Amino acid sequence: MDALADPIKTPLQRGIAALRNTLGQDAADALLQPAPMRADEAACFHFPLPIDYTGQERRLRIGFPSNFPRGLLRLNVEPSPWLVWPHATKSGLCLHGFQERPIMGSPEVVVEDSLARLAQIVSLSKMGSNQATRDIEFQNEITTYWSFQHGQSFQNLLLLDRPQAASQLFALSDPRRAVPSGQETVWLASNVAALKGHYRRVVGRSAVIRAAETPGFYVKLQTYPDIRTPDPEDLLLWLKPHLQPDDAEQLLAWFELHGTLASRWIVLELPGGADAPTYCLNVRSLGVQQERGAKFGLRTARRRPAIANAHPPALVRATALDVLDRASILSRDISGTAQHLENARVVCVGVGSLGSTVAIQLARSGVGHLTLIDPDTLVSANLGRHVLGADSLGRLKASALRDKILLDLPTTECTAYSTFAEVVMSSKPEVFDNADLVVITTADWQSEVTVWRAKSSGAPWGLLQAWSEPYTQVGHALFAPAGTFDGRQLFTDVGDFLHRFTEWPGGGVVPLPACGESFIPGGSLGMTNIASMVSHTALRALTGKIATASWVSSIYRPEDVLSLGGQYHGPKLPEGTQQILLERGWPEDKDEMV
Repeated sequence: MDALADPIKTPLQRGIAALRNTLGQDAADALLQPAPMRADEAACFHFPLPIDYTGQERRLRIGFPSNFPRGLLRLNVEPSPWLVWPHATKSGLCLHGFQERPIMGSPEVVVEDSLARLAQIVSLSKMGSNQATRDIEFQNEITTYWSFQHGQSFQNLLLLDRPQAASQLFALSDPRRAVPSGQETVWLASNVAALKGHYRRVVGRSAVIRAAETPGFYVKLQTYPDIRTPDPEDLLLWLKPHLQPDDAEQLLAWFELHGTLASRWIVLELPGGADAPTYCLNVRSLGVQQERGAKFGLRTARRRPAIANAHPPALVRATALDVLDRASILSRDISGTAQHLENARVVCVGVGSLGSTVAIQLARSGVGHLTLIDPDTLVSANLGRHVLGADSLGRLKASALRDKILLDLPTTECTAYSTFAEVVMSSKPEVFDNADLVVITTADWQSEVTVWRAKSSGAPWGLLQAWSEPYTQVGHALFAPAGTFDGRQLFTDVGDFLHRFTEWPGGGVVPLPACGESFIPGGSLGMTNIASMVSHTALRALTGKIATASWVSSIYRPEDVLSLGGQYHGPKLPEGTQQILLERGWPEDKDEMV
């Protein structure tokens, strides 16, 4: 239709013509009526709709904004079917619930797409439509309907663990603000130990929590309460029929016991599986400043009156709740990979520019246990391509990265040893004995020899040695599965790879004005490319998708090597290819390139 559209017609004229075509010319002639326009509209019409399942006659208001089609078609149903029709809002209709994408395009496409989505909403709500199908549509977006009615609290919550049964929740306000604002995030947990652990991760020191208050309660809904939310005083009556009897009894007892608190939270886990979405209610008492939330310290429970003088609920609001459990953190990866990695143990030998990026990527991919080994300290020259920032300058890389991982991804177990791999292998052999995979990125030949020596003796863990060639245009990874393997013959006596793809003056290593210190030049983006290759190889090894000795190489724009002062003699890339990954068996002789 776009190709045949009359270029002389204005977008408005084309939109109105598309409206008449979509409705049908006979229906448009008989039923489409001009309607009063709003200040920013260029045209407006009324059109009758089928009688809905409640017996109500409604009409559709169709408004063309002045900037149509950049401004989308405005569809409103009169009288409003808010809380009667699925996908109806207080101000109109939500058309994004279908196809999960915005409406955009030419005037014809905008009109046709808008009316097609409207037709689906009407089909759910017209007389004779299926109630079960309509209920499912409501339930799929029920938290949106509830939150529109409740309004939003100014205070956010962080749930540190997802209880497996109905449970009261201990609370601690985020202590990092020197001056309380009344809007500090509140941490909730079903046990005090979880609060202590999070305090230590965030603040950097331990806390003695003597009397944590329990202003929250977590409970699982068995069925869905009504889409219409009740008055605050009827909240428990609204919830009770949809809870297990024992859970309802616990909730009522907790609610009565904590009636003196100005602010309480009820976390509702929606019906469904163990990882079902949650909806959080903030129950507030009369007289509390609405824009200020409660603050909970290490001994707040001691201030609760011994004899409760309960305050009836005066206001119920929705509260933003983030859940720090593994399922929530990794929920956007629906490939299933993370499910196989929870018990995986990876030892990262070297957490410099390459190793630190690999460690972070493995943690974010769901590896459950990481051990970091590196004796070096972070200096300012590292910041351009290291995952750590200026706040960590002067700290040992291994311990600083451990703290970052524990803070950012608290469901990951991470330990650090700020020493050499051979020291850990000698003094704590269980670190390597319990590993599934060892990833070494040190570019330190002595450490690499130590690890390969253990591997050549039949170590049960897989080994992945990875490095970047100078200027990060090329990177390599050698993988050895469980069993007896020795990759030392692929390197010179000083650790240079015999099958490298680039040659550089002086070996490409830049010396530093200190005894024996140097660095391999290269930028952050090139290092990230190589790190991604290494991480993918590690994940494939951990999930059993690669089980033989393999050599993986990342090559990016080899034609740039010459301009950087080097020579490239690796495999030629197909025309038009900017980057490529190669995977094959280990090279068998010195002259093998691919």
